[in-house]
Amino acid sequence: MIKIILILISVALIALVVTYSWFNRDSDRVILTLVTAMTLGSLGFITKESISNKTESVSKTFPVAVFYSIPNYTPLNIKLPYRFDLHMCLQNIKPTDLPKSETINFKFANKKYFDALQYLIVKTIFEKFGQGWNVNVKRIQTPSGESLSWSNSEGKGKEIRIKEFFKQIQNNYFVNLGMQNDIPDFHGGKAIFPPDISYNIETNDKYNSSLIKLNTKYISMEIKLSYSSSILGIGEYSKLFGFSPVLNIKNPGTVKLGHSVYMIEISIKQNYWLNGHPEMKKHRNWANSITELLNSQFNYEIIRDEHLRQFQLYGVEGIKSL
Repeated sequence: MIKIILILISVALIALVVTYSWFNRDSDRVILTLVTAMTLGSLGFITKESISNKTESVSKTFPVAVFYSIPNYTPLNIKLPYRFDLHMCLQNIKPTDLPKSETINFKFANKKYFDALQYLIVKTIFEKFGQGWNVNVKRIQTPSGESLSWSNSEGKGKEIRIKEFFKQIQNNYFVNLGMQNDIPDFHGGKAIFPPDISYNIETNDKYNSSLIKLNTKYISMEIKLSYSSSILGIGEYSKLFGFSPVLNIKNPGTVKLGHSVYMIEISIKQNYWLNGHPEMKKHRNWANSITELLNSQFNYEIIRDEHLRQFQLYGVEGIKSL
């Protein structure tokens, strides 16, 4: 309110000066003074903003891990926030598409799990923004661990159906199966985004990477998913589950378990010219909410810390999926 009052006072003073100058427009002295004052004031404002007004941006990068076994390449029974949805994807692989080899085909696994994660990232966002885009997210501690608390506020938005969004994605195994067509509206079939949103999805099959671009007048957001590495076995989980690590060294061909790691990179950039706009806070909250959502859902570093805590409390049962 104080800022509005100050702006009104400034506008009133400028209006008085301009009015006075208009009535005395035949005076060279008045016109010269007006032009000098307005020019110096404008230059001072432009100089000050050029120095202090910066392009505000933030980025976050974190790993995503998947664990699987042959011959079906379905996810292992390790408690992951996205395991159920991951399983729902992988169980839809046609038997005729599965590799026939008795050792893990990492090329096959990497592509199918990349497609599944690409699908799940979009589905996760749509599930949370089904009621509106003007949200506030807080991290809270519950008896079952840390979680996110969501609060929606009313506001106009643009409704987008997930099957329309997925039309931007090329060569995704699960999208090509039409899985998105079976998602009900109340469970991610549609989402509400900012009114002026535009979106684009770029996929690079050669490097197993994809880039989701979400743009509004105020915010530009990019979500990149890329493949990182694949390794035989399940790493430290072999010890936690009591599996023999000797197999990984002595007889790698007999190992039926594997895991792959992907990276999610999120970058947010504010519109340089609208940093102080009243609507900027809502758009920034929206972008930050997506970041918090994906970070809490997929960040393996957070998941691993929670697994170690659960293992200390409950043993193997604390990290096994139901």
